[in-house]
Amino acid sequence: MTTILLVEDELALAKSLAQTLEATGAVVRLALNGEIALERFRRERPDLVLLDVMMPVMGGYETCAEIRKLDRDVPVIFLTALDSDADQIRGIELGGDDYVSKDTNDAVLLSRVRRALRRTDNIIGQTATAKIVIGSVVVDVDRRQVVDGTRVEELTRSEGGLIRCLASQRGEIFSVEKVFAFLRGKGYVGDESAVRAHVKNLRKKLGRAGDSIVTVKTFGYYLVK
Repeated sequence: MTTILLVEDELALAKSLAQTLEATGAVVRLALNGEIALERFRRERPDLVLLDVMMPVMGGYETCAEIRKLDRDVPVIFLTALDSDADQIRGIELGGDDYVSKDTNDAVLLSRVRRALRRTDNIIGQTATAKIVIGSVVVDVDRRQVVDGTRVEELTRSEGGLIRCLASQRGEIFSVEKVFAFLRGKGYVGDESAVRAHVKNLRKKLGRAGDSIVTVKTFGYYLVK
């Protein structure tokens, strides 16, 4: 049975959301702030976290960052009134998978939740090798790690899928839409704007190899040969 950790400080909204989620057969655990959420997460290890941003004690961004220290794979969906591009990028860079506005109707919210829960442990996409070498930087796609000497960066599932996509045909330009379609085929959580944020985050984790992901204005991205 699916367990969802719902983190929302507005009690009336939390109860309404819980009823909507429970109607699908999910078990909903409620936390009214980030500190409570972390305690419940450690104890119960839910299948998905639905996370408000503006909360007392510990906000959603900080809570997400702490959750990612415990589990880098569990889907985290931000549910918030803060829906500007800058807010979405910040949430994704901290490890969120998706960003849903609080005024989104129940049908759309449930669709995003179902899509998140369809993710499996299978690594997205295929390449001819389990390692991608970019100069002195090695990406271990099975472990989803960037290794550069003694520096090791962990990749999220979406970032791992993204580097696999670009490496599948190095030198070929992939449009944002094409990357999105590639990832979505394996239950990717997010939209086309999220892809751009994942590219930015992946470049940071690649470090000195970050420039190997090239942006071609109005066309898309490619990984240098």
